[in-house]
Formats: sequence, structure tokens, C-alpha cells
Amino acid sequence: MKHIIMADLEGAAGVDRFSQTYADEPFKRAAMLQLTREVNACIDGVHAADPQADIYVIDRHGGGGIIAEERDPRAYYAPWGVARREIFPDYRGFNTYLYVGQHAMAGLVNAPLCHTDSSKQVVYKRFNGVFVGEFGIEALRAGNHGVRVIFFAGDDKAVAEARALVPNIVTVATKRGTGWQRGRHLSDEEACRAIRAGAAEAVRQYRRVAPLRMEPPYTHEIRFVYPRQFGHMKVEGVRVTQLDPYTVLFRFDDLDRLQVVDL
Repeated sequence: MKHIIMADLEGAAGVDRFSQTYADEPFKRAAMLQLTREVNACIDGVHAADPQADIYVIDRHGGGGIIAEERDPRAYYAPWGVARREIFPDYRGFNTYLYVGQHAMAGLVNAPLCHTDSSKQVVYKRFNGVFVGEFGIEALRAGNHGVRVIFFAGDDKAVAEARALVPNIVTVATKRGTGWQRGRHLSDEEACRAIRAGAAEAVRQYRRVAPLRMEPPYTHEIRFVYPRQFGHMKVEGVRVTQLDPYTVLFRFDDLDRLQVVDL
């Protein structure tokens, strides 16, 4: 089968401060090393359940979150920008989707480093009236193409977010959030062990998870930290409404339009 592993940095064990995620900070390499170990553990788990697995790892973290020389050679790797152009328009016949190192959406209480795309730009996103973060948006787009989101590893608040959207998803909480930049973590080794076992379990029972789908018509509401103007915006198949200086609402019937309007 073909599997996607989406990797982000903020949800890895041991990471609970923004200073661990910025490119110019000395703490970032240790965080990247742990994320790389967790991704490699996920690859191990997938291969344990599917020895012929075809795996693509997407590095979603801005500036990079995976250490190249430590990558498992059994997978292909691509940064987020390349994946958006070459994989995500149609998902190329992928079967499953697994998440490693994921953080919670903006606004969740005691969720370490929670944000949606950018803590400096986005207050919230709401799809068909449901608050969603990066995970929810991508799970919907994948589900629209029949891809099952079967595994999720990140902090406990992000895990709750994933479970609320995707019944039967296998999850691993790498830390318990106690503040926006505070948490209680699994050890590096225990996080990897749990991810390896969880990924294998998820692949073995992948049919228990249905692709996440919602019925049209669709609405996608985004509220920004600073005023943004969208009155001039024209997108084929999308109706754009400026609700107030900070908030825009998109209406559409084709879920593939979400890639265009998810700003």
C-alpha cells in the first residue's frame, strides 16, 4: 500500500517551547533529532505491518523539521511546498495517512505550542461550523480522495482533536500539555516505542477507519489576527464574503476548492 507520513515539529516529545522550533535557535537541532527518531519509528511500524509499504514522508515544519542524514532510507521525503504541488492535488492513489509530531489547533487550553498555520496570523478556522486546525483541514481533503487518516502522534490536546474528528484513529500522546509552552513528556525512547507500536497497529486495522467526509455545501471561515481585505478576491466556484475586517467566509460545493481558499 501507499502511505503518507506527515511530520511536524511542535508535537514531538520534549518540545514545548517556541524557541525549540525556530531556525536560528540552538535548541532546534535536539528537537529535530527527536522528531526524526519518531518519524523513523513510524516507518518501522508501517513496515512491520506492511513489508512492501511505499512510504512518503512530508516535512511540514517551516524551515524543516527532519535531519536529512538521519532519515530512514526506506521512505521518500518531500517538503510541504513540494507535496502541495505534486501529491495533494489528487493524492496519487495513497491508501493511508499517518501524523507524527502534530500540535493542536489554535485556541485549545493547555495545548503546547498550539496554532493553526501561524500563531501570528490566524485566530481560528471553522469548516461547516466545526473548529478545525491543520490536522482537520488535511484530513478532510484526504478523505475527499478516499485516503484514510489512521494514526496520530502529538500532545494530548491534539490527540483529543484528532479523535473527535476521526473515529477509530490510533493515537499516541507524546506529552500532556499543562500550558501553551509547558508540558509533561514521555521519554524520547518511550515516545518512539509507542509510535512504532501504534503505527503498526493502525496499518493492520486500517479498514476500521473510514475516510473523513462531510457533505456539501461547504463553508470555510477564517478569522485573522490583523485586518485582511478579501472583497476583491475572485476564485472560480467559490463565493467570498467579508464578514468583518478580520473574518472571511468562503462558500463552495467542490471540496477540492479548499486547497485554494485555505489561506
